[in-house]
Amino acid sequence: MELRHLRYFSAVADALHFGRAARRLHVSQPTLSHQIHQLEEEVGTPLFERARTGVRLTQAGELFRTYASRALEDVNAGLSAVGALRGLATGALRVGYPPSMRGLVVPALAAVLRRHPGLALSAQEAVVRKLERQLAAGKLDVGLGYAPARLSDLDAEAVFDSRLALVVARGHALAGAESVGMKQLTEEPFALLSRGLRVRARVDAHFAAMRFAPRVALESNAVATVLAIVRAGLAVTVLPEPRLTDAERLVVKRLSPAPRSELAALLWRKGAPRTPAAELFAAEVRARAKEDAG
Repeated sequence: MELRHLRYFSAVADALHFGRAARRLHVSQPTLSHQIHQLEEEVGTPLFERARTGVRLTQAGELFRTYASRALEDVNAGLSAVGALRGLATGALRVGYPPSMRGLVVPALAAVLRRHPGLALSAQEAVVRKLERQLAAGKLDVGLGYAPARLSDLDAEAVFDSRLALVVARGHALAGAESVGMKQLTEEPFALLSRGLRVRARVDAHFAAMRFAPRVALESNAVATVLAIVRAGLAVTVLPEPRLTDAERLVVKRLSPAPRSELAALLWRKGAPRTPAAELFAAEVRARAKEDAG
């Protein structure tokens, strides 16, 4: 028995007519009849009752149809899986993320690349509103941002709570504190992200709620610049709780009272097919977010 026998049988079972089934399969009617006869010989019993007006399934044919359909579905699923794997071997992945999520995204991308070194990765770091526009325009496969998304063209899949935290240098006087209150920060110089950025709006809203006026020594639109100043011991900062790649030189401390959190999310274009590479990356992000939450 070969795969074509199952496909020919399924076509006749659907059409209940050899002529229509043959046209659908693009084979001659005698060829189709011969293949069905071969199948019936192997099964050991007739699968169709033939008449001038058409055919109908025998009891054995009805039973066999269930298993044939299941077998064809499994074969098609297998072909799709192999095609997806082939896509992972030679495909591409375009990811966009805000700078504050770099510590989560970079390890996830590295894990994807280790498993599928043939993938061509493109990682764009930008503010969330720019990433949303690019994702909606089809220039990215998946993005990271916040839920709900600003654009109606996007779906936001919440993956973890994004909490603001204080970041100080390892040798800073507050590095050993369990948590830090606003009064302890009165004399501290701050390095903050520039106004107009979403994170800065969150930081300013928390400071306003606490009736706290920070002494801002530096503003920058680059997280790397802000952290470089903090790393040098020249200022402290408040950012969405970062995963630090240089934990020996920087320390993350909880703020008291705790600022209001936001839902960090995977962003997808509504109605667009999700590539196997994008799904694999998303799975890595979910796993790492779950580890952090645990």
